[in-house]
Amino acid sequence: MLEVSSRRSAARPRGGIARTWRALLAAGTAWALTVALAGAQTPEPGNEADGLVHASLTLEAQGITVAFPPELRAGDHAYQWLLSGTVGSRVRIGTLDAHRALRLGAQEPDIEAIEAEIAALVAARRTEAEAGEAGESDEDADESDAESDEADEEMEPADPALWLVRDASGWQLEIHPTDGGDVRGVPLSHRETADAAPTLSASVHATGAETGRLELRWDRHVWSADFRFEEIPQAPPRARVSGRGTAREAADSNDAIARGNLLSERNETALVLPNGAGITLVYWKSIDVEDEDYPNVAAARDGEVIEMIRAPVLRLKSDVSLRFGATDIPTGNLAPGFAGYYGIWLRKAGDGWRFVFNDEADSWGTQYDSDFDVAEIAVDYTRTAGSFRPLGTTLVPTGPDRGRVVVHWGPHEWSADFVVSE
Repeated sequence: MLEVSSRRSAARPRGGIARTWRALLAAGTAWALTVALAGAQTPEPGNEADGLVHASLTLEAQGITVAFPPELRAGDHAYQWLLSGTVGSRVRIGTLDAHRALRLGAQEPDIEAIEAEIAALVAARRTEAEAGEAGESDEDADESDAESDEADEEMEPADPALWLVRDASGWQLEIHPTDGGDVRGVPLSHRETADAAPTLSASVHATGAETGRLELRWDRHVWSADFRFEEIPQAPPRARVSGRGTAREAADSNDAIARGNLLSERNETALVLPNGAGITLVYWKSIDVEDEDYPNVAAARDGEVIEMIRAPVLRLKSDVSLRFGATDIPTGNLAPGFAGYYGIWLRKAGDGWRFVFNDEADSWGTQYDSDFDVAEIAVDYTRTAGSFRPLGTTLVPTGPDRGRVVVHWGPHEWSADFVVSE
């Protein structure tokens, strides 16, 4: 079913001064990194290895992550009572890490606690200022939003445990706080499928700007629950104060600032594998079915890619090489020893569609250049019930070393399975 087109070429001058300079800069950067990293061919995992699969989604800079062990096999005797639907059976399946704005069943934001913590933070800042210890220059003030985010993270409790339960009323997901707080119940929708999942899998899907669906698959069972991120009080940023400020060193990390900039414009779906290797897809926010780009899907002719004037191309980053059928999408496409970076375009192909992987991962949606195509793969296309979903993507784990790329826009849904090839 998979058809492959693999083409690479040297960068050449193209229309537009900005694009030409970008191509030259990318080529120069890749050459310098190739020389410096001649012996380093395998990217380092971007996360700590904990033996778990992590499936996450970030909407409007608010994240939800489900982590689960890859060895929960449907055939194990320990899980047969639960999978047969025996009332009273239960299994611990993983942990939940989520922004405190999450509402998922009985899990909801604790507004009073948030307000109290913000008041304490503001009081502490006031005390520091009065003591003359909180002077901040305009340079430091640029980091105030990041500091507020760090404060929010400090407020978040440890990851609660997730239990899958079959009780007299049906299927439930129980959220057990690690601090001994009240157990929160999440009623689950349930259906059975013809295809059995040999191991437990959890995925998180966007259904709107700040709404989504948590989905669990195990054996022939599929469970799901809707969630959303509520509006919650935010800690105020630090006031700008003139002064010398704090000098930054060359070794200081800008990762938090860069990630904040990324999530100010884009949403993210991600997988972290048991060895810590990460795979992420980012996409522009709020590209709705009412926008002028959406009719391009229905209007696409054979051989055309869907171009967009309001968004850049979908961007894939992977610490590991991926294989879609017989097609390899390797790491190191821009420089040896670095993660793979690709733009993913949608191309109409007869009665079907293809994903086109392109070396220009940061192109705008009107800047497709086939000279930088790496491969094309045929994809599964379906029409679903989500008629008003904005453009989005989901990385669905289907095993400890495999998964599925899903792209959706309104009722349209395109998907392709992959395995880790290294």
